[in-house]
Amino acid sequence: MDVQTLTDHEALSTLAVEWRALWERDPTASIFHTDEYASTAWETELGADRALAVVTMREAGLLVGLGAVTIDPDGGLRFLGNAEITDYLGPISAEADRGRFADAFIGAIAGLPGWSFAELLGLAADSGWPDALARAAKDAGFDVEHGRHDVCPRIALSGSFDDYLAGLPSKLRHEIRRKARRLEREIGGYAIRLSDDAGLDVDLETFYQMHRASQGPKGKFLHDDMVPVFSRLAHTFAARGWLRLAWLEAEGAPLAATLSFSERGVWSVYNSAYDHTKRDLGPGMVLMGDTIRLATEEGCSVVDLLRGDEPYKYRFGAEDVPLIKLNLARSARTSMT
Repeated sequence: MDVQTLTDHEALSTLAVEWRALWERDPTASIFHTDEYASTAWETELGADRALAVVTMREAGLLVGLGAVTIDPDGGLRFLGNAEITDYLGPISAEADRGRFADAFIGAIAGLPGWSFAELLGLAADSGWPDALARAAKDAGFDVEHGRHDVCPRIALSGSFDDYLAGLPSKLRHEIRRKARRLEREIGGYAIRLSDDAGLDVDLETFYQMHRASQGPKGKFLHDDMVPVFSRLAHTFAARGWLRLAWLEAEGAPLAATLSFSERGVWSVYNSAYDHTKRDLGPGMVLMGDTIRLATEEGCSVVDLLRGDEPYKYRFGAEDVPLIKLNLARSARTSMT
């Protein structure tokens, strides 16, 4: 077993091919665990004042585990990825290698200089990583706090959109259909469109403008520093065939949009926006229903509504997957190693 810790940011590009192959072998890894996402997060959002470390484990020359962390100016060690925009965080490996790589990962970060505490967010409760990393950290002598810090509501799909609707409680099913009928009646019909490569930049700018019209924190989220991150992610994932920017339009005018990623049977709804002058007609809710329909037509098995417990998510039958946070503190034992 060969464990290395790479601290040169160029490791993100030199590892890209192996990283991608390992990601494909990890059935619980998300879009946020890809090499493309890591590179985008580092190069557009994180690289200015943080140190990077990428822990790798190989057996017989094959990469079997990888975890990237940053050491931040406050002395905190965290998984690579801005927690504000990264829904799932953590290492990747085949399921059979979880325990061994957890030991290797904890051993490697224990030897990194410059950090006084570790805040390991974004570990999906059903991924196996929370228990594996907590056990490895305790075995290495760290003080470990283990708790839930958020949720990612998910919708399980099986079959057609009609099958999905049939599986919902009657009240939810009726509400989805009622909103669609009312919108169609009030505006005289609408269409659903997916952005293509040729019009992506124009559509993204429309999406940003619509998003900024929102009230409260949502309207301030896509500030000037955040837009380059979203644009690069959109173009990067579009090149891989993963981007799904869906629009609800009436007579060519956009009323709502969902920005999603679709890969390996999981449709992840990353962000959304709608025309607030048409709020009473619920175009955003109608488009969410059609977004789920698009996912069923692609044969997806999951629609992941990602982090946050906003009430609208449960109107579509979503069920929570907890996100776990591990806080590690150096004990007297680890401080001496």
